[in-house]
Amino acid sequence: MLAICRSRWMRISKGLFKKKPAKTDSTKTYILKNTDNVRFYKTKIIRYNNMVYTKKRKDKKNKTCKHKNIPDADKDITATVDISAIYHNILALKNAAKTDIMPVLKSDAYGHGLLEIAKYIRKIGIKYIAVATLGEAILLRKNGDKGRILSWLYDIDGNELKDAMDLDLDIAIFDDLHLPKIKAMIPPHTKLKTTLFIDTGINRVGIPYDNALQAFKEVSMCDKFELVGMMSHLACAYLKNNPTVHKQLHLFRTLRDTLKTIGIIPPLVHIAASDACFNYDVSDFTISRPGCAIFGVGYTNYSNTTLRLPMTLTTRIIQLKEIHKGDGIGYGLTYIAPKKMRIAILPIGYGDIVIHASSHAYVYINGTKRRVLGRISMDQLVVKANDSDQYGDNVFLFGNGKNCPQTIYDIAKYSNLYPLECITHLGYRIHKQYLSNL
Repeated sequence: MLAICRSRWMRISKGLFKKKPAKTDSTKTYILKNTDNVRFYKTKIIRYNNMVYTKKRKDKKNKTCKHKNIPDADKDITATVDISAIYHNILALKNAAKTDIMPVLKSDAYGHGLLEIAKYIRKIGIKYIAVATLGEAILLRKNGDKGRILSWLYDIDGNELKDAMDLDLDIAIFDDLHLPKIKAMIPPHTKLKTTLFIDTGINRVGIPYDNALQAFKEVSMCDKFELVGMMSHLACAYLKNNPTVHKQLHLFRTLRDTLKTIGIIPPLVHIAASDACFNYDVSDFTISRPGCAIFGVGYTNYSNTTLRLPMTLTTRIIQLKEIHKGDGIGYGLTYIAPKKMRIAILPIGYGDIVIHASSHAYVYINGTKRRVLGRISMDQLVVKANDSDQYGDNVFLFGNGKNCPQTIYDIAKYSNLYPLECITHLGYRIHKQYLSNL
């Protein structure tokens, strides 16, 4: 039953091997005597029919994947991020809200690159950064970010809470029922920087408003918690003068003022995200929490504001060819050439950016608008080509409105999506490069 291959197996015979102490129960080192062919073996001991055999273990290092991502030099799509536009947007949001700013860099900084954007905004003095999940916060900390990082989504029974505590991260507790369990997790002689996330009416995560006052009292009286903030989130801030938003703001302010009367004054009080910075007076709060507006995108079209779009997405022509009248293009051959025509093939598709409705999709090549022909594939687009187009020519999917007329808002419009749905689903085959004067 046990096949013994000379190249992989060795029988241990009396007097042939000299046994050395084992490092583990299953791994032992033998020195083979009286032979010049073999010097050292790390072996796994196997017993079969009272005979002892050894199996050479393969070097685990040979199995290790040295490259987990496609090298940037081998990527055919480039997202260029203008850091000066992000700096401009942060300042514009700060001026609009009339508060300090805590940039939210969730979902890979809205597709712009979490680790890189965090490094750049720390350089201009941003003290607080927020992300949605504790996993994102842990990733930031383990990659060297030493500043304050707040997050508010976690699994109470998962590992991330303990990891976050070990890394001195700020945690927003969103359920008052979690308080006893989180208290028990806090290491001795340490305090957890705690924000309480209050639900004022959006009915997502958040401590029920009726329980909020008692939750603040419990946290304030416990020496394991350091109460650093209170937060909430608005449901309809993209609408001006909305009654739901006014009600939420009233509830939040009432809670803040009630806490003050009993001596509980959280240093960071924030409810405003991107839209509220522009549409509502939030200047009486200590800080605002914009996310998408930092990158010039949102559910609201910010084209009527001073915000700038930092990202430009480009690729190149990889093939040019002639097709004849009556020829079809792409899956299903849904586009039929009305005459002999020249086409260009681009190495980008819905695997790289969420994009729909190819009949209304366009790109820009050499300053002119080109229609996408046929269905959009996962990896390829086919577009109409001009006689002057050449292999390797630069192709704009979208730009900032100046380097290319088409922006992410146009991509979203003909795809029947929000811009955020497009920008936060950029694929791993895209190389991100950053333009900065710092």
